[in-house]
Amino acid sequence: MRIESALKQLAAGEFVCGVRFPEEFDVLSSPEGRQKANEWLGTIGYRLAQLGEDGAFFMAYDYLDVEAKNTVRDELRNLRDRLQPSVAFLETLRQAQSRGAQLQAGDEIVHSEVMESVRLSALVERRLAEMKDVHGSRANESASDRLSRILELLAQDGYLTLTNANFKTYRVTGKIAYLYQLLAFMAEHLPEMADASVNDQMEERQATIDEAAEQ
Repeated sequence: MRIESALKQLAAGEFVCGVRFPEEFDVLSSPEGRQKANEWLGTIGYRLAQLGEDGAFFMAYDYLDVEAKNTVRDELRNLRDRLQPSVAFLETLRQAQSRGAQLQAGDEIVHSEVMESVRLSALVERRLAEMKDVHGSRANESASDRLSRILELLAQDGYLTLTNANFKTYRVTGKIAYLYQLLAFMAEHLPEMADASVNDQMEERQATIDEAAEQ
């Protein structure tokens, strides 16, 4: 595969990982692919970034000017309001299944299996019933419909990818690592998110991501 397909995904704001875009990920994993991506992204004020040594590739700002900082701050607020409740529910589910709390790239999520786990755990069932803050949810919708909405929401934002529409089977993508980094950032700096000082903290956070990617 040529580099063009990978660049198109990056330009669209996608996170290119081995789960969702395996061929494009292989291209960007090569030194030549990374060089070409950085050369092209540099012409539009961006650069190629990666989540850890084997994580997803994504397009990052080369420099956070005032406009970019405001955009990032708005994205953080949107993330908190739209996705944090859904991620928290899936973590509760994993704990009820005696699994590690955080989602990992490649994890499979099957709608019917999740609903069975919901029925077997009063804690998970109550948590799902209480989730009135899921984006687009209705007060009278069933537990199954609410779960479908949660999975669809995460898929729309690229954290899950649908692998079997008939059985509503999803796989977690490599973008999930970025989501956890942002959630950790918000938990630490939420009081300052409305303040201009968060701009400097954003730059420090991005520097931390870059350092981890280089190790």
